[in-house]
Amino acid sequence: MKTTNNVQKAITKSLAVIISLVLISITVNAQDFWRTVMENNSFSQIAMAMTDNTEASSASADASATTDMSAYARYAAVEAEEALDVENWMLAENNFFTTVNVETEVEEALEVENWMTNESYFDGMASYFNEETEEALQVEEWMTDTNFFGVLSVDVEEETEAALEVEAWMTDAKTWNI
Repeated sequence: MKTTNNVQKAITKSLAVIISLVLISITVNAQDFWRTVMENNSFSQIAMAMTDNTEASSASADASATTDMSAYARYAAVEAEEALDVENWMLAENNFFTTVNVETEVEEALEVENWMTNESYFDGMASYFNEETEEALQVEEWMTDTNFFGVLSVDVEEETEAALEVEAWMTDAKTWNI
């Protein structure tokens, strides 16, 4: 139940963030809309028409009509693109197919130089190439001393394993689907 509530809270918070982002983007886009509306509104033109004489108001009305129509004409104009021309490189098939050129690389033969065979160059490195041999480990007296470890008794046991035996199921063909 607690997990369900937590999931519901997380979903609600996520939706709130998404909705707020959408509203912010709409508001930002709407600023341009309101700017164009305020530029092309007729309130200022109506106020001018009421104060001017009839000739001025008719001229103002004509101007507002042409302004509105020119603004609409800008948005309604059909744009025409230039005709595309076919160029020579567009017709050449070599431009559209991959070609594989296999070139064999010729290397110079390697030569043995004097420093490669001179032992004096490698004396410092000789110690890195020697393998160390360690002596076999042995049980020492302190390792079995009970006073040293605070143990009352130390039992040293040798583990021996029994020899493996072949059982009947190991050789049964039914077991192995043979």
